[in-house]
Amino acid sequence: MAYNGNLATWAVERQLPPGLVSIDKSVAGSKSLRQQLKDSEAARIELSRRMIDAQEADRTHLSRELHDDIGQSLAVLKIQMLRSWQPEFGGPEGESPNLKELVGRLDAIINKVGRLSHDLHSSTLEYLGLSAAVRSHCLECSRQLGFPIRCHCEGVTEDLDKTLALTFFRILQEGIHNALKHSHATSMQVIVRCTSREVSLEVADDGVGFDVESVKFGTGLGLISIRERIHLAGGQCTIYSGPRNGTRINVSAPFQSRMV
Repeated sequence: MAYNGNLATWAVERQLPPGLVSIDKSVAGSKSLRQQLKDSEAARIELSRRMIDAQEADRTHLSRELHDDIGQSLAVLKIQMLRSWQPEFGGPEGESPNLKELVGRLDAIINKVGRLSHDLHSSTLEYLGLSAAVRSHCLECSRQLGFPIRCHCEGVTEDLDKTLALTFFRILQEGIHNALKHSHATSMQVIVRCTSREVSLEVADDGVGFDVESVKFGTGLGLISIRERIHLAGGQCTIYSGPRNGTRINVSAPFQSRMV
């Protein structure tokens, strides 16, 4: 007799034992639950991917705006102020100290805008690759903070997929930012390794550390961002830390070459 979509009716018509009917229902329910979980996970991954793609698009746009508009406007304003300070351009000599001070402030603003632009969209990463971008970022952070950030890159090739390279660069930025914000570290170490099978990154500090279990399911955006990014890359993240023992973040993902 034809199957009409109802497990119980189908079983009676075929004269199956009641126990087998129960098993059929259980199996069907289990399959349905597994499919729901699978669909839910796929939806979550797709949502995370879209969010990160949107964030990167916004960062690129803002980077260009800061450089091409605000940065250029500030540079022009600086030149105009310098000209107004010089007597031959009609600027009163009595205003010289104030103008010099303002020029110094504008220099600081221009430098801040440049750093912000770099953080949002690294031209070094885009044109020189992950290894150069990691070294440059560590050196810049070390100079700003006044403590050493030792950096070692091994085997990072130019054919590394751009999306994967960006993933690791953003994780590096987040790892250093978290350390500066919470750890009270006096030194840090960054190691990037690349083989034919995987890419790995380690960010370690000598700070105060924390209880990993207590924040494992926390809502801190830094750790969530790191986990989501490496998850989307098909990789894994491990955090080692403890009170007064510093923190070490290890992430790895399968190697992906750049599409030609």
